[in-house]
Amino acid sequence: MTIERRQDPRLARGLRRGSGAAALVMLALIGGSASATTIETDAPSATLSLTITDVTSDRGTVHVALYDRPDAFLDKQRMLTGAIVAAQEGKVVIQIPDLPPGRYAVAAYHDENDNGRFDLGLFGIPLEGFGFSRDPGVIPRRPTFDDAAFPVTAPESRQTFSMRYSVM
Repeated sequence: MTIERRQDPRLARGLRRGSGAAALVMLALIGGSASATTIETDAPSATLSLTITDVTSDRGTVHVALYDRPDAFLDKQRMLTGAIVAAQEGKVVIQIPDLPPGRYAVAAYHDENDNGRFDLGLFGIPLEGFGFSRDPGVIPRRPTFDDAAFPVTAPESRQTFSMRYSVM
């Protein structure tokens, strides 16, 4: 599992972290690179255990983006952290450690051809699986942070959602 942390300027004072159709839903999901540093805080940290079900094959990778702010949701440059893991038919389990307790939302996609992109077809129809925490609908609009947000508490929180291979 690869965990990627991005710099969040709001945290510079107390914490440091390293760095409508479905087409709109996933266009800005995951990308870029970052350098890693550690989180420093006196508050207890939490581990988030994500279970993504209904993965149709073990081809490629599953990309996950974690967001902690509504204004950053689905902006690949503003995700809090991300993970890329090998796909497994049936379900994928990902653990993200060292999170401050709070409210988070997750977006994911199954990069079956492992090209590092969320592939779209004619009219922006997804060609690969995608999903969001809490399984919100994607028609007639893309999900918002509030649609997908859930609480994370110490020492561990769990969230299960489905990978979808169709916008309907």
